[in-house]
Amino acid sequence: MDFGIFYQLRTKKIWWVDVVFYFVISLLISTVFCYLIFISKIYLQQKELENLDQAILTVGTDAQKDQEKTVFGYQKKINDYALLINKYEFASNIFGFLEKETLPNVWFSKFSQPTLQNQIDLAGEAENLDALSRQTSAFEKSEFVKKVSLLNSSIGELGKVSFNLSLALDPKIYNYIPPPVSETPAVQEENVIISGEIKSAEKSILSFDLPLSPEVVGSIDQTNHTISLSVPSGADLTNLSTSINVSPKAVITPQSNEPQNFTNPVIYTVTAEDGSLQNYTVTAVIASPANAETQPSKKQAIIIVIGALGVIVSAGLGIFFFFKKRSKKQQIDMSKISNI
Repeated sequence: MDFGIFYQLRTKKIWWVDVVFYFVISLLISTVFCYLIFISKIYLQQKELENLDQAILTVGTDAQKDQEKTVFGYQKKINDYALLINKYEFASNIFGFLEKETLPNVWFSKFSQPTLQNQIDLAGEAENLDALSRQTSAFEKSEFVKKVSLLNSSIGELGKVSFNLSLALDPKIYNYIPPPVSETPAVQEENVIISGEIKSAEKSILSFDLPLSPEVVGSIDQTNHTISLSVPSGADLTNLSTSINVSPKAVITPQSNEPQNFTNPVIYTVTAEDGSLQNYTVTAVIASPANAETQPSKKQAIIIVIGALGVIVSAGLGIFFFFKKRSKKQQIDMSKISNI
């Protein structure tokens, strides 16, 4: 490789080399500024997310938060159980199928699935050869069984037959649904007891919300039977609609979705099914304006402006030094020509 070209570029002072050099310097400076802008913006976004998380933690009562944790816990368990069930859905369908197709005088003691194919091996005991033959015939007549293979069989001392079967199953077994089990008399009797004329005495307000934007969730004190509402600035306290949930079989006055004047505390009365009453005092307070929400956007705008100015200044400096150097070179060339 001829490295002399680099020496020629250095001695000839080609103009486009200076252009590339200053362009690369400007690009490097711009990259640094952009990197700083993105880092700052990510930091502000993270702080904003932290503030939103803290604000979410303040929404709702302690009882509602405990209920939310309980629901999320149950949801995780249900998801885990669903994942487990989906993996063993094939086996569970087979158990239901075997339960339906097994004859009364045949008992299975071992179940295995040796391969990933739709095949199972069964080991068990039949009362006699006739029972084993009828069990094999029942499997063969099933629409979910493609082939039945008797691996081995032997007759014991009491005349019972020990056997090993291999069943090749149809993929339709995945959609097999066991027949419903009829309701037993014991369950029916229990339903009669449950449907007795016992009236509920529950008379609590479970949730009290204002369907505004954003939604206002009331803080409920079940000990003192009070409810506090933090209404955003600008809302009209004289005409606020409500969304209320009470205990099952209980009614509330004034009713849910009925607009109310919350300039002063309002008394809500919950009547249980048995006729007992419970009053709740609802108080609404105007919250202070949230100026903090506009600060991140202002900071982001300032950072973007500074970054843009940095890019413009760096590009301007690169162009300035390029033309300055070029002008100096022209002056030197002119002086050489004048000397000649």
